[in-house]
Amino acid sequence: MKRNILAIVIMLFAFSVQTAYGQSNTVKKATPVAKNEGKWIHLFNGKNLDGWIPKVTGYKAGENPLNGFRVEDGMIRVDYSKFDQFNGRFGHLFYKQKLSSYILHVEYRLVGELMADAPSYCFRNSGVMIHSQSAESMDILQNWPVSLECQILGSTTNVKQHTACVCTPGTTVYYKDKFTTEHCLTSTSQYYNDGEWVNLDIIVHGNKAVYHVVNGDTVLAYTKPQIGGMLLPEGYPVPEGTYLHDGYIALQAEGQPIDFRKVDLKILPDNFRVAPSKKQIRTKGTAFKMIDNFESYASDEALNAKWVHPHHSATLDIRLDATTKGEGKKSLKCTYRLGINGNTNQCSIYNPGALNLSACNGLQFWMKPDGSGREVTIELNVADKDGNNVHDFWSYTLKPEKGITESRMVSIPFFSFKHNQKHNQHQADSAEAKPVFRSEAVIGVVISIGGKNEQPGGGVYYFDELAGAKLQF
Repeated sequence: MKRNILAIVIMLFAFSVQTAYGQSNTVKKATPVAKNEGKWIHLFNGKNLDGWIPKVTGYKAGENPLNGFRVEDGMIRVDYSKFDQFNGRFGHLFYKQKLSSYILHVEYRLVGELMADAPSYCFRNSGVMIHSQSAESMDILQNWPVSLECQILGSTTNVKQHTACVCTPGTTVYYKDKFTTEHCLTSTSQYYNDGEWVNLDIIVHGNKAVYHVVNGDTVLAYTKPQIGGMLLPEGYPVPEGTYLHDGYIALQAEGQPIDFRKVDLKILPDNFRVAPSKKQIRTKGTAFKMIDNFESYASDEALNAKWVHPHHSATLDIRLDATTKGEGKKSLKCTYRLGINGNTNQCSIYNPGALNLSACNGLQFWMKPDGSGREVTIELNVADKDGNNVHDFWSYTLKPEKGITESRMVSIPFFSFKHNQKHNQHQADSAEAKPVFRSEAVIGVVISIGGKNEQPGGGVYYFDELAGAKLQF
C-alpha cells in the first residue's frame, strides 16, 4: 500500500513512547499536528563533495583513491573505471555532521558491473549508513563502520533482490517487537533493475524507530537500535547494549558502481540535534601476529641475512629506510630491476620461519608503490602435518594502478590466497602437500615484484608492518 511521506512524519510525532519502542506490522494513520516543522536541506550541492569525507579500507579518512567517489553530471558517482582491482577497498562517503532525528531522501540508480574480484554478495549491492560512527574513528582496516545500513540491492533478469533492507554492522535492532541478532533483514519492496532511478526515504527518530520507504511505500520498520552483534570491532569503546541516539550518515561503495543524484535532509523536531563531532574514537589494532615491522634490524646486513634473495630471480636490493607509514622509524625499501623474459620478469625476497597465524584470518601490510603499475605477489609457504617444508605455496597478486604512489594499508583474507600449483608440480617433495591452507602451519612469506610479460625496467617499492590479522569481512 502506498503511503505519503508527510503522513508518515505526522504519524511518528503522534507515537507514544510505548509504541515507538515496539514494532507492528501495520502503520495506522494519526491525527495531524499543527504544522510540519523543518525545511529540506541539500546535503549534496550537485557540484562537488564539499561537506563529505571519504573513508576507504586501507586508507586514512579523507583519502579518495583513484577518485572512486566523484561528482559528474550533477551526481555523486561511485566509479571504478580507474581501478584495476577492487582489492577489498570498501568505501564510505560520510556527511560531516552528526544527526539524530530526521528524514533522509536519496535518489539512486545502480549502473555497470561489479568489480571482478569484489565479493559475490556485493552484486548489485550498495547502501546508506545511518547512526554511524565517524569516518575518523574507523580503524584503517575496518571495512564497515559501526552503524545501521539501509541496504540498496538491485535486480536483473536472473537475480531478484528486494531493496531498502537493513544490515547491522556492529549493531542490533528490535524487529516485530522482538530483539534480533539477524545481521540482515529483508524488506518488502518491489524489484528495481539496472539504470532505474529509485526514491529512498529513511525516517529516523533517534533510538526509537527507523522506517525505510521506497517510492512512497513503507517496506521495513524496526526499533531500539543499539551497539552489539556481528562485525563489532574488538575493543570498540562504546559498550554493547548502548542505544544509538545519533550518528553520521554515509553512502557506501562495495565494488558495484552506483549513482546518487539527490541527498536531501529534513530535521525532525523530536529530540533532534545537529552538531559536528570532533571526537575521534580509535578501535584497537587488528594485528594479532607481527611478522616483521623492520624495527629490530641494526643494519642492512642484518636485514639481508633474514630476508633471502633467491638467485634465480631478477635483481632486488633491499635496505632499511625512514620512508615509513607504520608506527616505527624503519620500513623496507625494495629497489628492483626487471629483465625481459623468464625469471628476470620477477624479483623476490623470502623470510623463512614458523609464524603460527592460527589466530588470524588474513594478512595486512603497508605498501607504497612507485606508480609503475607493476604487480606485487605475496606468497605463504605452508608446512605439512609434520612441520616439514614441502614448498606448498599459496599466493595472492596485487595490481597497483599506474600513476599511484600513495601509501596504503593492504588487507588480504586468507580465503583469497590461491594454491600455487607451479611449485608443487616442479618440486613435488611430499604427498602431504594438499590444497588446504592451514594458517597455523605457515613457515615463510615471500614478497615478489613483477610478473609474467611485464615490461623491463626498475623502480622502488616500500613495505612496512607485515602482520597476520583478524580482518573484518
